[in-house]
Formats: sequence, structure tokens, C-alpha cells
Amino acid sequence: FPPAKRDVAVVVPHALPVEQVLREIRAAGGELLTDAALFDVYRGAGLPEGTKSLAFALTYQAPDRTLGDKEIAKAHEKVEGRLRHVLGAQIRGKDIT
Repeated sequence: FPPAKRDVAVVVPHALPVEQVLREIRAAGGELLTDAALFDVYRGAGLPEGTKSLAFALTYQAPDRTLGDKEIAKAHEKVEGRLRHVLGAQIRGKDIT
């Protein structure tokens, strides 16, 4: 069954390890999240002092069916919510531009 790809970019403190962010993404994504990979780290203009932006490529896929748009959106929102709640992250394009 075809995978669905979504990206998420989060703004977090410089000291927060990438692996900790990945752990939270995987925990929130559950069984529908089949892959999560860091593809960009940005530090510089446009970000609050002492922060960095981490961008991840996420793959959602079910072993027994094609996922619908609403199901993918719900799973992705759960990931974003956990990153906000557990890590205090800001989602680029939503919480911060």
C-alpha cells in the first residue's frame, strides 16, 4: 500500500538533541509512522535566540490499506501536538513563521 509523506519543521532549544525529538515523533506516530528522518538543521536569522530549526521527513503507511487524507492528517497532528506538549517545540509555518 502506498506511503504518505509529510514534513514537519520544529523550533527547539540549541541544547535539545535530535534523537530526543525523533523519540517523541516515533512515540506519537504509533504504528502508522513507518519512518522519520532528519533532513535539515537551521540556525540563524529569523529564529529566536538560542534555538534551532529541525526539519523531518515523516512517512505514514498502513500494512493492510491505503490511508485516507483525514487519517494521515490526524496522525500528523498528533505528532505535532506531542512535540509542542512534551518538548515545548514550535511548529514552523504554524506557531512561528
